[in-house]
Amino acid sequence: MMHLRRGLLASLLASATQGDEDIGYELLFQTAKDEFSGRCCPASKPLPSWAKGDFVIGSVGLQEMGDRHFVGFLDAFGKYNKFTLQGDQVCATYRIMQTGFYNESVKANTIGPGLLFYETAPPRHCPALNPLCNLPPMAPNDNTFVNTFMHGGELLTVTDSPYMLRMDPETLEVKGTKTWKDKVQSSLAIVGSAHPLKRSSGEFIDFVGNLNPVTGHVDMRVYGISDEHPDLRDEKVNLEMTTSPYMHSFGMTDKYVVLPRMPIKFGLPIGKGMSEAFSDLEIKEPGPNNAFHVLPLNGDKPIVVPLPVDEPLYYIHHANTFENASGLVIDLTTSPFNAFSSDLTSEHEVNKTFRDSCYHAEKRCLNLVKRFVIPLDGKSSIRSEAISDPETKTDFVKINENFKGKKHCFYWGIEWFADKKSKASMAVTKYDTCSAGDVAATKKKWTRKNWYPSEAFMIPDTGASAGEDDGLLVFTALDGSKGETWLITANAKTMETYSEAGPFPRIAFTTHGEFYPSHGDKVLDTGAMYV
Repeated sequence: MMHLRRGLLASLLASATQGDEDIGYELLFQTAKDEFSGRCCPASKPLPSWAKGDFVIGSVGLQEMGDRHFVGFLDAFGKYNKFTLQGDQVCATYRIMQTGFYNESVKANTIGPGLLFYETAPPRHCPALNPLCNLPPMAPNDNTFVNTFMHGGELLTVTDSPYMLRMDPETLEVKGTKTWKDKVQSSLAIVGSAHPLKRSSGEFIDFVGNLNPVTGHVDMRVYGISDEHPDLRDEKVNLEMTTSPYMHSFGMTDKYVVLPRMPIKFGLPIGKGMSEAFSDLEIKEPGPNNAFHVLPLNGDKPIVVPLPVDEPLYYIHHANTFENASGLVIDLTTSPFNAFSSDLTSEHEVNKTFRDSCYHAEKRCLNLVKRFVIPLDGKSSIRSEAISDPETKTDFVKINENFKGKKHCFYWGIEWFADKKSKASMAVTKYDTCSAGDVAATKKKWTRKNWYPSEAFMIPDTGASAGEDDGLLVFTALDGSKGETWLITANAKTMETYSEAGPFPRIAFTTHGEFYPSHGDKVLDTGAMYV
């Protein structure tokens, strides 16, 4: 009888513990349709003058339209959210993106034509006389809610495509497609990057890949965007690749652009979802299809530095790139597989058993931040090391933007599996790469049980004596138990909460956030992301 009571008690305790985990995590993958302007909440502690400005972050908006719903959560109709930090209060504006994709869907009262990672439920079907109805230019394909940057007084919204939308930085209203009066982009442009990088001159650098339909080769063109020429892109350097790459982010220093080439081929799927647009390339010997392509910005010949055959480069985000005596150093979030072709469905992400099972899979779903040292002498081999906790997943990494293109010590990121068992156990983390010994041992973190933070942006302290990690982290966090979102600022050095404002209506799964500092009552258009 005693053994039975002990067994029952243990079972009840286990059930209670499991029932208290991951509360509200599923809310990240459900429709969040609230729209409003200038809703203000007091800050629990006044923010310093150097932390005044707009924090703009993309998110999932609507997961359904009429009789259909999206299967992949990143396919949802996009939304942007702005938090204006005003010292003693924070004012929020939420807006569903009025894109061509969204407007045509509203008109038809169903999810309209366009490329998606996964086909909708129930599935859409192209007409027999228009079998390519989901491809551009037949469909808008302008659901660009991944990232923003400021150009000519407007926000440009971007994703991993050649297309950008113009958005009003005050109202967040979409003003139309950004058009260019140059020849950088061909009619068969198929890839771009959602992470343009900014030089100290104010010029943004990005790339576009133009497909040659005869050879299948792709002309990768690196270009600059400046306010001096608001409608013209300045082509810097180009590189031909024999197959189409997929590069969500890339690196840059004052002298070089670094394009990390994953061993995959990207192609526009016909009658299939974008999750099937990737095919693995067979790598039998070191070569350009599993390599870092280093492009000198002065126009010199590109340098290809391959990785070993048994070290496939699968990555997502870039933290920083800088030069040293050995060549180049680049920090990337890496995965044991191509994360863009992994399971990104809402159904599986809200299933705790499924999402947690990959922690013990043969190829664990743990993104590691890795540092690669890239030699430019044509003789030495690439060296790499992990610089994050190998037992957790780390991504959405940021550094102090004043150190872009320079040697940095600190970076901040978002962590999943923080408790080493549950993916929904999340934290905002900090690592010190200059500390002697194991970098993973330097980890500090901000976390709350059943709270789910967004990507954090580091606002640097502008004081003359401020150090690299002096400043504030700004991010949103969903309180899963109440279904409400808060705007959090944390001390970037100690990772302790500095101030918080809320509650605001719930924000679903977030993409990338940028901070646009203000000067007086005006938000500066200089942006961050300096190199």
